[in-house]
Amino acid sequence: MKRIALALTVAMVLAALGSGGAAADPVNSKKAESFYLTCENGLEFTVVATGGNPGHVVDSTGNFIPASDTVIATDPVTGEILLSETHAVKGKQVGLHNDLITCTTEVGTFFVPELGQEATVVFTFEGFLTPQGR
Repeated sequence: MKRIALALTVAMVLAALGSGGAAADPVNSKKAESFYLTCENGLEFTVVATGGNPGHVVDSTGNFIPASDTVIATDPVTGEILLSETHAVKGKQVGLHNDLITCTTEVGTFFVPELGQEATVVFTFEGFLTPQGR
């Protein structure tokens, strides 16, 4: 039961940051979702994505392609972890381990009926930037 509401959130973010072909000008798309990513290597950038397309890095010609994601839901008052799940993104990721970076975005705090309470949802993505070597 807990997983149903968070699965919807996971599906939304993964659809937005999927690994399909590049979209033409995703910023102006009606289906565009934007995420501010803070990465462990000090990089910070905004990604705009549409379902099934990689995350376009705003103000650049590059993309952020996720290889895996972790969703963590915590109690906003106590900080207790209510749910933590990691998912591998489908697709061929061979030879990319040297280029992988870890980035985080907070989706927000909202009431999750299956948990019976509010939860703060944070996603951590491990992925790479294109063109590679950026």
